[in-house]
Amino acid sequence: MDQCAFCLHRPEPLLCWWEGDLRLEAADGPRRLLGVLSPRGTSLLHFVELGGETRTWPDGEGLVRAVTVYNRSSLPMDQVEVAPDGAIEPGSLRIEGHPAEEPVLPGLAAGGQALFTWREPAAGTSQVIGLRYRYTFSGEVREGVCTL
Repeated sequence: MDQCAFCLHRPEPLLCWWEGDLRLEAADGPRRLLGVLSPRGTSLLHFVELGGETRTWPDGEGLVRAVTVYNRSSLPMDQVEVAPDGAIEPGSLRIEGHPAEEPVLPGLAAGGQALFTWREPAAGTSQVIGLRYRYTFSGEVREGVCTL
């Protein structure tokens, strides 16, 4: 921009306009703020955050692990997968108290929570639990990952 020492015009703000929608995406660690802003309509902002906690206790020769997953988002999750870095004993996995073959939940409502439990061999180290999730925003399927 040109500049002069003596100017007869005051600085003024830029006047802008756009056609169509403006998309917003902001991130703060694992949290996301998403929005589609329309110049002529109502705009919605959504936040996406998945979290949880894990607990273990001894049970005979192994451990029982319970993982509670919290959907703190304003959007529902299309799929949530719990991915432990250790072994799950066959036949011990339950999701919300029902037997399951793999630690995948086909959906989780906005603000919802789900409980995954399983048995694992006794080990001296604690497992890292990963959460993989998928959701749809503005017609686009998105994925995310976090750890507990």
